[in-house]
Amino acid sequence: MIGQRRLLARLGEKALEGDVAHAYELSGPRSIGKRTVAIRLAQTLFCTSEPRAAGGCGICLACRKVEHLTHPDIRLVTRLIDLEKDSDKKLIAIEQIREMQQDLALRPLEGNWRVVIIDDAADLSEHAEVALLKTLEEPPIHSVLLLLTPTPARLLETIRSRLVPLPMRLVPTADIADGLSKRFGTDARRHAAAGAGRPGLAIALANDEAARKARRTLEAEFYKLVGSGLTDRFAWAVDLAESERDPQKRNDVIQSRLVGWSELARDAAVAAHGAEGALRPDRARESAALAKAVGQRELVDLALSLDRWRRDVIESNVNARMLLELLALRLPYAAAFAGGAA
Repeated sequence: MIGQRRLLARLGEKALEGDVAHAYELSGPRSIGKRTVAIRLAQTLFCTSEPRAAGGCGICLACRKVEHLTHPDIRLVTRLIDLEKDSDKKLIAIEQIREMQQDLALRPLEGNWRVVIIDDAADLSEHAEVALLKTLEEPPIHSVLLLLTPTPARLLETIRSRLVPLPMRLVPTADIADGLSKRFGTDARRHAAAGAGRPGLAIALANDEAARKARRTLEAEFYKLVGSGLTDRFAWAVDLAESERDPQKRNDVIQSRLVGWSELARDAAVAAHGAEGALRPDRARESAALAKAVGQRELVDLALSLDRWRRDVIESNVNARMLLELLALRLPYAAAFAGGAA
């Protein structure tokens, strides 16, 4: 686990003593490590090695089963979607919560607990939330529920009031760099800053060429738009708004751009100020060109606007096309990027 050491230590010490709450809320940005923390807590509860250690040993059969989510006393609940068969199945359904409740009603098979991980809990349907609330009000004595979400404000307040909050913070770049170095070698440290405090993203960039390629593609898309006129920009907005039938997937596609592009705008503002600390140092040439073409204040405002729109996308039901057309209007124009070249 990269980062969150204090949180893990506190949880682990209590779990080793059997002092665990029936329900937790693990919140924080995507790729921060919420599911990893949930897995480590479950391994602490199920580990069979002696002496037991916080986070589990990672070696015994129970720990390995938990790692692969094959332990009979652990259940993962997440959004299942098949638009070809059911176009309305966009959220975690009440049937999934009922199946979970049936599981929790049974005694544990191999351990002393039954653990449920709900990821992402903000995807619960209205009926599923009501059903879950009944379990939270009268939880089985052997149950531990872990609700994971980057948007806790979207949960019913009656649900949140019954959860122990475990907010997870962005991880220092130095900690991410050390973690990458231990996993993949010294050269992997160069991806730490690109993670922007999110270890999961940094790990993907260090270990997956597909993730790096996808990142480069979105960067090139940003600079192409900056060098394009309004006609091309509005055509892009329409295409992206209609690219996914599933609203959640479409929002994820939009969010990935808003997150990445706010970092590019931020780096250009840093370059305009003559400071160091770029989140995407491999785009230094493009950042310098954008800083030369656009005012520093405008770049800062753009970065803040992109981050605000990101929050709007994940916390509320925004009109995707309207937001993207607004983005098309707000993006600065830089002739240096016309034709896709800096």
